[in-house]
Amino acid sequence: SSELIRSEWNKTGFKGVYKVSSVATPYRVQVYRKGKTVTLGHYATAEEGARVYAATPEGIADLAARDAPPTPRPAKRAAPLPAVPPSSSAASSKQSSGVQLIRSERS
Repeated sequence: SSELIRSEWNKTGFKGVYKVSSVATPYRVQVYRKGKTVTLGHYATAEEGARVYAATPEGIADLAARDAPPTPRPAKRAAPLPAVPPSSSAASSKQSSGVQLIRSERS
């Protein structure tokens, strides 16, 4: 792939590319495969390393995931309302629910 995969969290600016020394090939390219770190080589520039990373299965998958439409989040369901027993009048519902209306008279 000719498209490079940028990373705002990586100091080199590219995913999978790390500066390790100041020798002729200071940029190491790494991927994670099956839970292990795999070094793909050392390169003179970060851009060269980024091209190598972009051509790996991990880089291709990163590009596909970036270009894919976002996955919609499932809508939250409202909590079900409690069941209300059927009643023929307000008085019977008050009695069946154990609620009593008490009026007090003031002098």
